[in-house]
Amino acid sequence: MLEQFSREQKFVGVRHLINVKPDPDWIMRSAVIEGLSVLMDYNHTFDYVGILPRHLEHVPVLAERLPALRIVLDHLCKPPITSGEFEPWASQLAEAAEAPNVFAKLSGLDAGHGDRWSAADLSRYVEHALAVFGPDRLMYGSDWPVSLLRGGYGKVWREINAATSQLGPQERARIFGGTAIEVYRLVL
Repeated sequence: MLEQFSREQKFVGVRHLINVKPDPDWIMRSAVIEGLSVLMDYNHTFDYVGILPRHLEHVPVLAERLPALRIVLDHLCKPPITSGEFEPWASQLAEAAEAPNVFAKLSGLDAGHGDRWSAADLSRYVEHALAVFGPDRLMYGSDWPVSLLRGGYGKVWREINAATSQLGPQERARIFGGTAIEVYRLVL
């Protein structure tokens, strides 16, 4: 199937919701790593959807075992914004960012119920992601259609723009397009 899909220009990678697996260490199974190595051989990206600290803990190991696999951490691996906690998420994200083949998306950042959140709620977490990844390995993601539960696409767009407003035009161009074009090898 991967060989067949790889012929399609719009097929750029695989995303797996590891967060729904009952075993938080599922991603480290030898059969899973073998499957990811096949994805790596086809030069595709793996979107990593983790929500537990244990999920984020595995990223540096995967990045080392599969150095040519581009790993994208969807939703920054869900920082604990609603509780206001910062650790162990911050340290684990920084450790993951040490691997040059790991990237991250500013997407799906749950900061409260419905649309009662703003860039101010996200700023500490976004600033940390910028510090450890930089704009060259960080990208915007809408998390559509789930974003409809958080005020809609427009709100997500405005608030992530506000949370990154301190950046210059080139840095913003990377986050809002350039990084994704490069990582997913998009042909425009």
